[in-house]
Amino acid sequence: MNLDSEFTRKLTQSNWIIFLLVWGLILVVYYPGKAGPFIGDDFPNILDNSGIQFKQFCWEDLSSAWSANTSGPFKRPLASLSFALNYFYAGQQFDPVPFKLTNIGIHVINSFLVFLLSCQLFKTTSPDSPVRKLAFLSALIWAVHPLQLTSVLYVVQRMNSMACMFMLSGFLVFLKGRLQLEKPAAVLFMVLGCVLGTGLGVLFKENALLLPLLIFVSEVTLLPPIPIASRFKVYSYYLVTVILPVLFGFAYLLTHPEYVLGGYLTREFTLAERLMSEARILFYYLGLLFYPDNTQLSLAHDDFVLSKGLFQPIGTVLSIVGIAVLIVVAIYNTCQKKTRFLNFAILWFFVGHAMESTIFPLELIYEHRNYLPSIGIVLALVALLYKLLTKQISSGLLNGLYACIIGSLALATHTRAAIWSNLDSFSYFEVRNHPGSVRANSAYANNLELKRGPNAETYQYYLTASKLNVFEVSTLIEMFMELNRLIGFQGVAKDQKYSVLPMRYDEPLVLDVKYMETLRDLVHKEVLHRISDKSHPLRTMDSIRTAATCLINGDYECKTIAANVLEWSDAALIQPNFTDKPMMQLIKAKVYFTQGQTESTFEEMDKAIALDPNRMYFRAEKAYLFIELNEYTKAEDVIREAELLGVANGFDAKEFQKLRDAIVYKKAIAQTPKAIISPP
Repeated sequence: MNLDSEFTRKLTQSNWIIFLLVWGLILVVYYPGKAGPFIGDDFPNILDNSGIQFKQFCWEDLSSAWSANTSGPFKRPLASLSFALNYFYAGQQFDPVPFKLTNIGIHVINSFLVFLLSCQLFKTTSPDSPVRKLAFLSALIWAVHPLQLTSVLYVVQRMNSMACMFMLSGFLVFLKGRLQLEKPAAVLFMVLGCVLGTGLGVLFKENALLLPLLIFVSEVTLLPPIPIASRFKVYSYYLVTVILPVLFGFAYLLTHPEYVLGGYLTREFTLAERLMSEARILFYYLGLLFYPDNTQLSLAHDDFVLSKGLFQPIGTVLSIVGIAVLIVVAIYNTCQKKTRFLNFAILWFFVGHAMESTIFPLELIYEHRNYLPSIGIVLALVALLYKLLTKQISSGLLNGLYACIIGSLALATHTRAAIWSNLDSFSYFEVRNHPGSVRANSAYANNLELKRGPNAETYQYYLTASKLNVFEVSTLIEMFMELNRLIGFQGVAKDQKYSVLPMRYDEPLVLDVKYMETLRDLVHKEVLHRISDKSHPLRTMDSIRTAATCLINGDYECKTIAANVLEWSDAALIQPNFTDKPMMQLIKAKVYFTQGQTESTFEEMDKAIALDPNRMYFRAEKAYLFIELNEYTKAEDVIREAELLGVANGFDAKEFQKLRDAIVYKKAIAQTPKAIISPP
């Protein structure tokens, strides 16, 4: 008994030492990026999301934070709550350092979970190997790989890393039961691990639904045979957690094809084109895993060439054949009980991508999608290198090889983290390494504008971005706004000589007022053309909404754009495939309000509410407009009517209370008597 206690104590101490080593290396690697800027989807999900602004520990703020996100079918409430807590403990401000340090801490925990999971799998499959050493190497390689950086330093991808954390935790609880089937509570642990890992994971991101399938992959490839006495309960477990849910999912998609196909109405690719492209993308991911060239890594990867046919490009058919061969080989070898870790890696990788890299109409490619799928590849790499080389070279040379792999990966990630440490270097290297990326060009142009004010180089990068993708409207609107800045900005030297007026929106910029005004009109027409033809609805709406906000705020470059914004909104409203027409009606209402057209304002507000009556945001905006007009009774009626619908969540309730507080405040101000000033 004493020997067992001593062994347990030493094992616990060893785990703590490993945890500290992992923590130290990750902190050194990622520390340069701790103060990097918020970027991309950080803004709508965090900075521009008032529900994240957690003021105090009360039910109202907790409920608001819980319901602040609208992404995905499960709304990712735990992710929103974690951002809100970050905001609260950062002094109620959006300081990127606490947010990014939290993400780094989550990555440390995940890396240690990878170590624990690797220990279990190596012990089960290769008990004669140095289990803890191989697990430690697997955790380090995975932790410092440059492909994981966007899951760590891109704050919003906490959704991804936290979903992974619960999936790995659930997997470990499952293994506690599965590897001790003789114990009475074995199946209970299996069920709890799967249910809690999946259930809590989906509250961060929907790909946690893949956990039961990943467990099944480990079952058929690595886990020991099921004893005869336990087969019924284990088979029943997989029937309930894997087979029936998969059959239900297929049945639902077959009977509700619009759930998938509807999203393609607003994409620049079809379902077939996406599937063909994803075949190449999966091999692109594998290439980055084995050779992570920093010049190939990027936030967006929107310059990836779409597959238009099996031979356009030729890599499409080769990738499809390659995937089929790998899966067949893995299944065949699994049946033959051969190359177990290789089979595990192949099936784990493809199952891990089954949600984000298959039929669903998501954007094509993102590095963070490899955060979980890469675990199987890393484990197999460590195991196979050990098996192939342990008898060929000395242990010192083999350790040196592992150290070189870890060191080179850590250096590459450290370098990339330094690039992500400020907006200048981030935007510069994004556009330098991916000159064909719309988002890289647009981000670089935005940064130039922030540093220099209106300038011709900024406009040129927006122009380049606009020509790279004729499906994109946001860059055209940025061009339009930059022309307005150039026309009105006194610091820009303008050519006074006469120039031939442009005929197309993409003609070169000339710093002549008449020329730029003509060019601005051509850009406006191109915006209308693209919206009317087909455009990405979310980015189009966000761009038009940003322009409308600029107008509402009275910024100098937006004072004359009301008519343009209204035309863009009307073009979106008559586009049959535009997805969020109620929001466009709201944008129109706000524009009319700035122009003093109150009748048109409330006509558009009522149209928005009629199209989506349960969307409390529209009703809150209508009440706000009444408050601005000092019509407090009407504002209160709108709020009360909204509450009576019974669909308001915590975030909505908090917004309604803010409106009521505003009414009380404005009434108090109006009723305060003016100070009587005595004559001198």
